[in-house]
Amino acid sequence: MKRGTRSLRARLTAWYALNLTVVLAALGALLYGVVRHQLLVHHDGELRHAAGAAAAVLASEPDCERLTDAQVAALDRLGHVVLFHEAGAQGRVFYRSADSEALPMPPGGPPLPEDGAFRTLDSPKGLVRAFSLPYRAHSGRRGVIHVLEGLGDVVAPLASLRLALLVMGPVAILVSAVGGYGLVGRTLARVDGITRLAREIEADNLGRRLPEPGAEDEVGRLVATFNQMIGRLDTSFDAMRRFTADASHELRTPLAHMRAAIDVTLSRPREAGEYETTLRAVGLDVDRLRAIVGDLLLLARADAGRIALERQAVRLDLLAGEVVESFLAAAAERGVALTLGPAAAVTVLGDERWLRQLLANLVGNALKFSLAPAAAGAPLVVVSVAARRDGAEVAVADSGPGFPEETLPHVFDRFYRADTVRSAVEGSGLGLAIAAWIVTAHNGSIVAANRPGGGAECRVLLPQTGAPA
Repeated sequence: MKRGTRSLRARLTAWYALNLTVVLAALGALLYGVVRHQLLVHHDGELRHAAGAAAAVLASEPDCERLTDAQVAALDRLGHVVLFHEAGAQGRVFYRSADSEALPMPPGGPPLPEDGAFRTLDSPKGLVRAFSLPYRAHSGRRGVIHVLEGLGDVVAPLASLRLALLVMGPVAILVSAVGGYGLVGRTLARVDGITRLAREIEADNLGRRLPEPGAEDEVGRLVATFNQMIGRLDTSFDAMRRFTADASHELRTPLAHMRAAIDVTLSRPREAGEYETTLRAVGLDVDRLRAIVGDLLLLARADAGRIALERQAVRLDLLAGEVVESFLAAAAERGVALTLGPAAAVTVLGDERWLRQLLANLVGNALKFSLAPAAAGAPLVVVSVAARRDGAEVAVADSGPGFPEETLPHVFDRFYRADTVRSAVEGSGLGLAIAAWIVTAHNGSIVAANRPGGGAECRVLLPQTGAPA
């Protein structure tokens, strides 16, 4: 495994161990605090009860400075009780239980609340829990009742709990870190294998695919994404190779014609009319080259997103009528009947220049493939405009040979023309590709299909707007 992978493995393990340490430390501190608190307050109820009983004993006489034998006996039965009051800023102890000599005297402090207060004190013999309750004798003398209880039974459990947390915590972190290191290693090993296989796939073997792991986890989704990306690259490279080959073919053909015409003309002296004929032929090839280069530049600018559309409301039916009218002369020369069929008054939001180019490309393509004149009364090319629920539709239908079924998915690809008609029909194969780009730029859709009665049809669906044109 590569050094970078090992480093990532170590970083992931360290991050996991750090998070686990923080979580265990927080849980351990919380657990220790809760247990300690519960052990400390375990005797609070007894201490409060003893303080209340002591206050009742003191209330049986007018004053508490001199306790009667009955009061002393009653207080002795209560346990650790200390009584004192403030006299001249000095606390005089009136009573102290015999077994409370080893317990510390609670320090003074702010005035106690009427219902008393609990405190935990440190002493040489361990922790002491104290409950202090203020009282007032019938004579008006004020004092405090302290009831104390040693917490020697709390120290050992707390020490055992601290030891268990301090020992088990690092052990748990160590075991988890080792397990996490191995688990991360197994996962990254799969990723490293995928990386090696992906590195072996190059432009000349994009048909290969990474083996599917068979699990719907993150690695499985990564492999599926890689395979999808390789598939898209394969398609793109294939399209690029086909585009390059077709572009070379389309550019080479007129160049070869020009070279041949020039060579033949220069092979011997000729009349001026022959030179003029050759120049005219070369001029036609130059026009064809210029058209191809112009279309290529247009598609390159479109791919780069450098063509901005000036959107405005456009009457699509009127635009279709103008395009049909502009092609009537060309259609007549080819013996093709071109007509405008049903044309509903629909308005779309788009760039009029490019929409006109779209219709011109579709009509021009239909005229090129309508090689035979129409039967009596039946037009060869019909342009229609209709309003649909989901937009405005333009259809251009012809009665030519139609598209071979296997070519229908590719008719809008660049330089694509069916091999059966490639040599019979002039054109670069970019007209429908430009039409597809214009439709996409207008958020529409375009489809090509064969008509049931013969011929081909291209349908364009564009978003419709109700704004006036």
